[in-house]
Amino acid sequence: LLRQEDSYKAVVSTQSTGAFDKEAPRTSNSITNRLELAKVLHILKLIKANKHREKPYPSMAEMIVADLIAKASMRNPEICIEERQHSAEMNSDGLVIKGTFSLTKSDPHNDKKKPVILLEPRGLHQQCVKDQFPRDRPTSNSFSKARMMRNSHLKNIGKSNSTPLKEASPLQVVGNNQKARESPLAARPPSRQKNPYSEFESLQEGKVAAGSTPLLADNSVNSITKSTDGLEFLDIEEDIDDELQSLDLASIKSRSKHPVRSKAKLEDLSMADAISLREMVFGNATGVSFNPEWEQQSFTFNDTYLLEFGLVQHKGGPCGILAAVQSLIIKNLMENYRGNLSPSNAERQQVLRKVLASMLWQAANYVGGKKVVCVCSDSGRSKFQSSLLYRNDGITEKVQYSRCLTLAETESCVQEFLPQFQSPMGKGCILFLYSIILSRGVNTIKADFDEPGSALMANHGYCSQELVNLCVMGYAAQNVFNNTIDLDGKILKGIREPRDIGLLTLYEHYKAFEVGSYLKQASAGIWVICSESHYSVLFGKKSGASAHEITDLYYYDSLGNQESLYKLTVYPDSGIVSNDDDPPLELCIRTFWRNAKVDWNGSEPLL
Repeated sequence: LLRQEDSYKAVVSTQSTGAFDKEAPRTSNSITNRLELAKVLHILKLIKANKHREKPYPSMAEMIVADLIAKASMRNPEICIEERQHSAEMNSDGLVIKGTFSLTKSDPHNDKKKPVILLEPRGLHQQCVKDQFPRDRPTSNSFSKARMMRNSHLKNIGKSNSTPLKEASPLQVVGNNQKARESPLAARPPSRQKNPYSEFESLQEGKVAAGSTPLLADNSVNSITKSTDGLEFLDIEEDIDDELQSLDLASIKSRSKHPVRSKAKLEDLSMADAISLREMVFGNATGVSFNPEWEQQSFTFNDTYLLEFGLVQHKGGPCGILAAVQSLIIKNLMENYRGNLSPSNAERQQVLRKVLASMLWQAANYVGGKKVVCVCSDSGRSKFQSSLLYRNDGITEKVQYSRCLTLAETESCVQEFLPQFQSPMGKGCILFLYSIILSRGVNTIKADFDEPGSALMANHGYCSQELVNLCVMGYAAQNVFNNTIDLDGKILKGIREPRDIGLLTLYEHYKAFEVGSYLKQASAGIWVICSESHYSVLFGKKSGASAHEITDLYYYDSLGNQESLYKLTVYPDSGIVSNDDDPPLELCIRTFWRNAKVDWNGSEPLL
């Protein structure tokens, strides 16, 4: 509510935004769609009425506060506001009260009448009278009459050219000698009212215009205008979208079209599954869990000119997943968008949806002869508590998932949950990690390993090579050589077939191991780079790669805060001998383009 109010008042600044992010950071459960927020708060009627004011309140918070102030006059006759200092001013944004007021209980044994102030938002003055609220409970007839007059007022809001709230006096004064018809809402018995702090559903009230016909307003939000026994029902939610079109909040378009609440059947993660997931990622379910670098990383795009294709990494840790996704985003843009690396926001959202869905579909295991993909989301509530075998981490126990049986279903489901996958500083990478593990199957991933008891997370929260292979190739091979190797009777499993996305690693320069040709000779001309425990992407704009041809390559690091794309020209077989002082990226390049000279084309080499 506060962010939405600030967005209307244009007071969002670096300071205020930083304070919000520090005290109440956005999460995957944050609501960025105003219509969704209005439904959660039950204020659709309030918004409808506000649209017909002469000077509508610009924010939801002001509508709610104004409504509560108006209803304070009728909710509890025993509560009054005692004036101590009384001074009020108005500004263009709403009511500003200067002075101090206190909520006090009226003393039924005290004959002295306490001053009562009922504030009408946007009124020009506030008055004080010596009469208390009537203590006598209105009769059912007076209540019915008041309700009919109130509904007449509702109809007036919807159809009359008059402005009832403006015509109402700045202060609704209720005394012992006043009749219900002078202030119909004051005649409503408190016991018939809903709790204003649990459901903001009523409209801001004013005097009923003369000559209006009593009408009954339907309580249903999605009611249809109709007539029953001469009483019309008001369509409450009509034209809500017209007002929302002017709202500029993140992801409002995607969230309104694809709400996070999936139409597909959602299944809660069981404790047994949660234990399996944590053991697969960390090796156990009672010790370490995700660090802040993982908890605050999603699939958000770069808005720097000519880098719009790139994902942004905030801190080290999830780079392996991001580099795998990034490589496939580039491949998709090369194949389907003619190599355009400055896609529109709509285009890159579409590409991200297809990439994430294709990665999950590629990894999916067969269940009963059919592939089954599990797409995870954050339910926002814990399903179970810590036990001897499992310690809550605030994430895993809130996971729910949808099962998809086709690639099209997977794309649709990913689209529905895309706001969570892309939530700024959210848990998108964790949700995708859990999605690909559940899709592949814990037991199947264990069968991919050479060493039993292996985990997908390396030390210090870094991605293991097994995790990168799972994302790029769909299976968690622990090695990067071709096929298999028989080592004294133990079969070590490598890469099964030539790949379109390859891998070049600094470990090969240090003779730790050798990457096989299936990954070096990447058919798409795109490589994931592993350099000093960090993953990034190197690519050419031509498919196929030759180790003996001059090649232009482009380098993107999601963690590098790049201002432009690095272009490198590789001249193979130039007699250059690598040494450990060379830039790490050059050392990785020379594992494929032997003895190559690397020209940075005027850019400062990355050391």
